[in-house]
Amino acid sequence: MSKPCSKCKGEMSPGIHEPFHGEEAGLRVTIREMPYVACAEGHKRFVNIAFAAELLDLLRSPGMFQDIPAATKKGLFRKSYLCPDCARELPESPTGQREQEVSAGLGRVQPFKVVLSIPVYKCGGCGMEHIRSAEETGTLAFKATDHAYRSIDIHPS
Repeated sequence: MSKPCSKCKGEMSPGIHEPFHGEEAGLRVTIREMPYVACAEGHKRFVNIAFAAELLDLLRSPGMFQDIPAATKKGLFRKSYLCPDCARELPESPTGQREQEVSAGLGRVQPFKVVLSIPVYKCGGCGMEHIRSAEETGTLAFKATDHAYRSIDIHPS
């Protein structure tokens, strides 16, 4: 049995959450079939204290965006991004979105789906699509996930 609700002291029961999402600077995170616990009053909590941090760590892991090539960053004060294939400067604004689905199996929790809609920049020279950097994209995913959690009012305890 899980510990009682921290707000109303009611009994917490497990459930699977309907899809919810968050956005940050054009990157959208949609979380589907996420396990959680809730009381009869509707107060929600993650299945364990480390759950939210583990998902955020997964989204910021170095290999998360390896399927989309990263641009080459140039400049210290005025940053620009270059196509790593033909060295042409990429547009300042995203030219499209690329969707990536991840099966998140965290600890002993049943796997659930995380769908990322990632802004990409198409090279005008060779036509390849790129992200600016895995680090920047991971930071956007981190922030978008935080917005998603806030949208459903879920808490660690």
